[in-house]
Amino acid sequence: MTNTAQKFTVTLGDVDYQVVAEGGKITVNGRPFNVDVREDGTVLVDGIAYDVALEGDTAQVGDATYDLGVAGLSLTSGSPAPLGAPAASAPADAGDGAIVAIMPGKVTRVLVAEGQEVEDGEAVCVLEAMKMENELRADRDGVVAAVHVSPGDDVEKDQVLVELS
Repeated sequence: MTNTAQKFTVTLGDVDYQVVAEGGKITVNGRPFNVDVREDGTVLVDGIAYDVALEGDTAQVGDATYDLGVAGLSLTSGSPAPLGAPAASAPADAGDGAIVAIMPGKVTRVLVAEGQEVEDGEAVCVLEAMKMENELRADRDGVVAAVHVSPGDDVEKDQVLVELS
């Protein structure tokens, strides 16, 4: 039996992710992930467990809730439902304007709010990792479109923390 790749778009909040699903491989915005969806609702993404629940147009990933939209996906009986993987990996690589975690750690401070104007190089949040505090900075001038974390949140490498428009 040959696996056929499915290409579709997942929208979480206001961010679109281009997804290619083929077997247990999921590629999101060109970045590959190994995904295993468990019967108990746990999704393993590159060996990291996420609790994922999909209900209507909402995705619950851990403690975070996202508005969910899917376009271009057709499921047939016997096809694995790849929807858990995009939701679990959604925080990764949101594209231009995304400020992401440089390594796994804990958010200690969020220095911006949605709608706030920021300048290139301005600190937007502080991530504690390996007993060091790392200021994450805007890589361009812009307006904060979304803040996806709060102080105390544990984050994974490449997870989107703040988005600029």
